[in-house]
Amino acid sequence: MSRVTVLVVDDEAEVCELVARTLTRAGHEVLTATTGEAAVALLDAGPIDCLVVDKHLPGMHGGEVMAEARRRSPNLAVVLISGHPEPLSFDDARPDVTLSKPFKSLAVIEEAVAQAMAASRAAVPVVESLKERLTQVVAEIAPLRRKRE
Repeated sequence: MSRVTVLVVDDEAEVCELVARTLTRAGHEVLTATTGEAAVALLDAGPIDCLVVDKHLPGMHGGEVMAEARRRSPNLAVVLISGHPEPLSFDDARPDVTLSKPFKSLAVIEEAVAQAMAASRAAVPVVESLKERLTQVVAEIAPLRRKRE
């Protein structure tokens, strides 16, 4: 299995560095960004397997980064970091895993990425199955539409 590429996004440089070092030691390729806009630019730099993003970022917040990342790569694994107790609300995109700050241990960072990757891999067959069924339904409907016209 090839190395997992993780994009870590947090406006707190110390947190970003801590998460990056932890994931690098776990054998992952790690890219970092301290703003949502920089993260989106890195999404274009190459394939990203997992996004680890802080919910509260200046400018483009974590939910917006997550939504843009999923728009570009629907099966991207996402870990959302939040140090704030308020309820998490999202538009359409939802994280695979939510990780609270402060971290209980460095191991929880690795575990969160592993869980998000597993959830992402599990979703791929479901999505493919739904696409296949949609294609079948469209094929069944096409002759009916032609009759009506």
